[in-house]
Amino acid sequence: MREDKIIGIILVIFSGLMFYKTLEFPPAMFGALGAGVFPQILFTLLASAGAGLTISGFLRDRKRDKGERAGRRKQRTIQFWNTCKESLHYHSHVIISFFLFFCYVILMSYFGYTIASLIFMPILMWILGPRTRRAVTMTIVVSLGMTFIIYFAFLKFLKVFLPEGSLF
Repeated sequence: MREDKIIGIILVIFSGLMFYKTLEFPPAMFGALGAGVFPQILFTLLASAGAGLTISGFLRDRKRDKGERAGRRKQRTIQFWNTCKESLHYHSHVIISFFLFFCYVILMSYFGYTIASLIFMPILMWILGPRTRRAVTMTIVVSLGMTFIIYFAFLKFLKVFLPEGSLF
């Protein structure tokens, strides 16, 4: 399917950008593995899955296109762009979520974990969730609660420092 190729390419690009950001993580202090090793493994696997999805989409199209005539090329181009539009509309929440997560990582380097999370979580919850008065209250409560629970759990119990940011 053509949307497989589009989503696969998006996954490869996103994984490459995120892998590049993990190169900025601090090196290992006590052990052999640094803070960026696990995310690098995950983004490599995600990029591999995206590449596989893209390649399989091209192979499927190539096999199907062998039997078609050259006169239908214009019709296929129009159909391709219509499929792209439908796919982008259908997968818009996923694409927006990836973009927001990428912005969250960038914000975290400037503002630190706490402020970046207090910006990221309500926006993502508003986009993906219901937009009622009760949902706004729950979004605020959950965003504040989860941000500070995670912050204190990592800081006090696990003794892991979260990013502080360069501006504050």
